[in-house]
Amino acid sequence: MFSLFTKTACAGLVAVVLSCSGGVARSSSAPAPEEIARVPFATVDKGVRSGLSERKLVIVVTAKEWKDLWLAHKSGVSSGPQAPQVDFQEEMVVGVFSGEKRTGGYGIEIKRVELEAGKQVLVLWAETSPAPGSMVMEALTQPYHIVRLKRLNLPVAFAPPGDSRSR
Repeated sequence: MFSLFTKTACAGLVAVVLSCSGGVARSSSAPAPEEIARVPFATVDKGVRSGLSERKLVIVVTAKEWKDLWLAHKSGVSSGPQAPQVDFQEEMVVGVFSGEKRTGGYGIEIKRVELEAGKQVLVLWAETSPAPGSMVMEALTQPYHIVRLKRLNLPVAFAPPGDSRSR
């Protein structure tokens, strides 16, 4: 058993450690909050009808990649709209595609984009699904979200739901 002195000494040591770390205990693998910068982005397209029926996480940095992705995404849509203009000298596109779902009520969304310590771009995304027993549309759906952001010549990672990075 611990004595009162031992418990007090341990509590004091924890207080000293926390005060030296700014009050927050951090893992050495996670970047400090001051090393993470939010990257603004704008939605290009979001919905539940896509020609892409497989789960995909995409990074687009050239006009050809963009044209190919847009054609695949809008396939099956009669006279689909032209791909929105993107200046790939200044911008890049990222997208999350949920894959085909058997009913409505599903969604996917890019929640945040972060620049981690100037070393990596992190795309944080989340999926939603209908509550058990809820009334949903009986149709195949393919939820997706496509965004544009400033071109960053860094590796891009996607943090899925439940990932420790998706804070």
